[in-house]
Amino acid sequence: MKRRSRDRKTRVQRAEQAISHLENIILDTSLDLDIRNSAAEDIFRTCMRHNRTIPESVKAMICRECKGILVPSKTARIRIRDRIRITTCLICSRTRRLPLFQEELN
Repeated sequence: MKRRSRDRKTRVQRAEQAISHLENIILDTSLDLDIRNSAAEDIFRTCMRHNRTIPESVKAMICRECKGILVPSKTARIRIRDRIRITTCLICSRTRRLPLFQEELN
């Protein structure tokens, strides 16, 4: 029996479609938090499997440790100190420090 094979272009195209669909689910605030957390795990897994980067629009919203959605005052605490944004996940206590203004880095 012949094996069914998929070419690379089709796999990449399907992965990009899945990533954009999951991105829309994550950004939709009307959905339940459990659904958005599941989409965050799936987008992380899909990007790792297909060697893609997580879209910038949702990258800051996903905890890299527990793969959960970071919603300010619900699942995340955000503090600003010395022009650095400190985001703490309230589920796993991981902190992420990002500069407040990107143009200061150059």
